[in-house]
Amino acid sequence: MMKGRKVKRTMTGSLMLLLTLILIMFSSCNQTDTDLLQRMAAMENGADPETVLEGDENYAKLKKDIAVFRKILDEKVDAAEKLGTYYKLIGLKYVDYGMYGLGLEAFQEALAIYPENPNVLYYAGLCSARLYKTEGSVVKSGQYLDQAVRYYEASLAVNNRFSSPMYGLAVLYVYELNMPELAIPLLEMYNTIQKSSIDGRFLLAAAHYAAGDEDEAVDLYNDIIDKTDDPILQEAARNNRNEILRGGSNE
Repeated sequence: MMKGRKVKRTMTGSLMLLLTLILIMFSSCNQTDTDLLQRMAAMENGADPETVLEGDENYAKLKKDIAVFRKILDEKVDAAEKLGTYYKLIGLKYVDYGMYGLGLEAFQEALAIYPENPNVLYYAGLCSARLYKTEGSVVKSGQYLDQAVRYYEASLAVNNRFSSPMYGLAVLYVYELNMPELAIPLLEMYNTIQKSSIDGRFLLAAAHYAAGDEDEAVDLYNDIIDKTDDPILQEAARNNRNEILRGGSNE
C-alpha cells in the first residue's frame, strides 16, 4: 500500500514539473511576442518602443500578424542560423585546404548573417592576407591588404583580447605596412595573453628593431634564448641578435 502511494506521489510530482515547464515556455513565448509586437508597433508609428501602448494604431492588427507568422518567422530564423553554420564550416574546410579565395567568400556569406562574430571576422582577415601575398595584380593585392587590416581590426573591436587577429594584424604592420610602432602595443598585449608564445616574442623583437629600438630587440632575443629549450629557436634568436649587434638587418 505504501509503495502504491509512493508511485502515485512520484507521478504527481513529475506531472507538476511538466506543467511548470510548459507554463514557463508559454510565458517566455508570450514575453517574446509582446516585445516583438512593441518594437513592430513602434516601427510602424515611428515611436519609441517603450512608449507604445496596446491602444495604439496597428497594435491589434500586428498582434494577429505575429500569431499568423510565428511559425514562419521561427523557421526563417532557424534556417538562417543553420546557413550561417554551414558557411562557417565550409569556410574552415577551404582554409584547411589552402583555398583562400573560396574561404573568403564563405566567411563573407557568414558575416552577412553574423556580422559581429569575431572568429568569422578573423578568418576573413586571414584569407584576405593570404590572397594579398599571392595576388598578381598590384591594385587587387592592395585591396586584399586593406581588407585584411579592416577584418582584423573589426574582430578586435568585438573582442579586444582575441589574440589571433592581434598577431595577424601585427604581422601586417611589421612586414607589409612599415608601421612597426603600431604592432608593438598589439604584441605586448598578445604576449601577455599567450605567455608561452615564442613566435610572439620573435615578432615583437622584429617590431622593435624595425621601429629603431635595437636595444629592446636585443633584450627580447636574449630572453628567447634563455626561455626556450628548442635549439633551433635559440639559434635563430642568437643569429638575429648577433646580426643587430654587427649592425646588419634583422628578418
